[in-house]
Amino acid sequence: MTVEYRVEPSVGSEERTEPLSESEMDARIRSIRMHDPQLPINDEAVSLDDLQLEEHHHRQNIRLLVRPLTRLHNTRTEGPSGNDNCQWLALRAEVATSDQPEHKVLAVTQTSKDIKFSVRIPGEGREESLRPPLWCELYYDPASDKVVLLNKSDVPITLEKASQTPLASPPGEGRRTINPGLAKALHPGAWRIRVGHRAVLEFRILEKRPVTIYQPFPTQPEESPPISGSDQTVSTTSMKRALTPEDDEKRVKRRTSDRGNELDDGAIMFMRPGGGTADSLIFPLPNNRETRELGPTNSQALLDAREGETVAVSGVCELDEYQLTKHDPIASTALSAVFTASHSHVSDDIVTVKVLKTRVPNPSDKAYVHERNVIRQADMWMRECQSQEDLQHGSIVKYYGGDARFLSLYMEHVDAQDLTAVPRWRHETSDYFQGTRSDAVRILRDIGEALSYLHGRSLVHNDIKPANILYSPDRGAVLCDFGLSTPAATAPSGGGTPYYVPPEFIGQKLRGPASDVWALGVTMLYVLRKIPFPDSRARRRHARPLYWQIAGINNPNIPHRQYGNGQPAANQMRDWLSEVFDAREKLDSRDKLERVVAEMLTLNPDRRMTMERVVQEVEDERLHATS
Repeated sequence: MTVEYRVEPSVGSEERTEPLSESEMDARIRSIRMHDPQLPINDEAVSLDDLQLEEHHHRQNIRLLVRPLTRLHNTRTEGPSGNDNCQWLALRAEVATSDQPEHKVLAVTQTSKDIKFSVRIPGEGREESLRPPLWCELYYDPASDKVVLLNKSDVPITLEKASQTPLASPPGEGRRTINPGLAKALHPGAWRIRVGHRAVLEFRILEKRPVTIYQPFPTQPEESPPISGSDQTVSTTSMKRALTPEDDEKRVKRRTSDRGNELDDGAIMFMRPGGGTADSLIFPLPNNRETRELGPTNSQALLDAREGETVAVSGVCELDEYQLTKHDPIASTALSAVFTASHSHVSDDIVTVKVLKTRVPNPSDKAYVHERNVIRQADMWMRECQSQEDLQHGSIVKYYGGDARFLSLYMEHVDAQDLTAVPRWRHETSDYFQGTRSDAVRILRDIGEALSYLHGRSLVHNDIKPANILYSPDRGAVLCDFGLSTPAATAPSGGGTPYYVPPEFIGQKLRGPASDVWALGVTMLYVLRKIPFPDSRARRRHARPLYWQIAGINNPNIPHRQYGNGQPAANQMRDWLSEVFDAREKLDSRDKLERVVAEMLTLNPDRRMTMERVVQEVEDERLHATS
């Protein structure tokens, strides 16, 4: 029998409240292979803490050293063929011995695409022992240098501190049992995993490298005349501007000495996209007071950087490095922050940056709160990246890329506000939409085309609502925020915004393309001024508050008294659906636009109008209106 030791880097699970199935995971692992000669296995081997890493190793952003601790018969190691985030290293111990001058370990680098590192070791059954299979995932925490270990095995595993240095881990982090499905945040240092009574794997967590932040050049009032208006630095619109030295004095970029350039170290070069130094912009390097470093212990560079500052992001290779200059904030919630920025690899002058936040652990937190937050946000980042990377549609926000190290996404900056913006689109007191019928037709047509495109690719957005639609009469409507999107065959059982969840979710838990149609139908009731902004019902001061947790609709055991009017989730959702049906009944069947919206809100999802049909009907309405 062939027994395999499998190491799988950067596998992103679909964050849909259920993990990847065994068959899905096996299929991904089989696609990653690298043969390596038999490793000497010794449970008494020199500690991973004693292995020395050179400076060039640190520059590669190595985060983990991994070593098996049990001999596997007919072993074949598997790693990422052709991938640059894993490599076998022969490292010397701090005090080398003649019989073991070098020790071979797997060094794992976190690249911009890796949210985690997964390890699977098949079980072994022999006459003298039985070892269950091991499956664990190591999630990188973007807000610290911790790693969150998730036990995905079917049996408990024992985790023990293997560090020999007293400062490697805080006191009290000794041996502990991690049951299936639970997680533990680990500080830098060496750790050992046991399955049963057998030591199976040892790994060392390395600290992250500090991030350098360049502060903007101080402006000279006599040389820089004041700018009228409130925007004194960078506009939040997506206007294109020619790059000039005057503009880029506020956007400090790359040290030329880091690139091996012969220029003096007291200069900074802005490399235009495509490379080459002929058309680069060169500026004096600010003195030491103009730079600062953020340590890895408890910081997130993209969130902690101030407006006007430039974050220098290192990479495995020069092509993976970039600089991001932070501009104006757009929105901030407990889960994410959105702001404008300049990205050195994106030709557009301004991009929109979305950063998913991980919750800072608090001593009063319940068990596993922090760990679950890191895992949930990381998987959401992976899903949003995967769902957008191949999308090309004029009514879908353009995606430039993301960085797992910060849980950041870089997207086209659309010069438009979402449909909830006060006072542009929503009345401050009445919460009614303030656009025209022409706006309504354009919104339904553009978002209908975007959803028809998605559904044609067997994808579902799962979070259609006014806040996720950007609109201006010039650009039209643009769909954004793909954090809950999934393949149509694996629609989520939770997540989203309760007012836009379809009626078939009650009892049947059905969600899919038809639920996107329903959600857009509810949005159009707001756009057509048939109902006020639905989300306003969550306010406690509302005369008839309604708010519920989607997960509680089919689970009466989930607490509900602190939400909405205190009634169970299913009861509150039924009350809301009654209001939606009342508004639907008042739509004019003689008006084609209102008739289409009414058919989008059909109770039976099998009879509900498809997005393809919606687009066709609205296009006919537009042609009729302009003829």
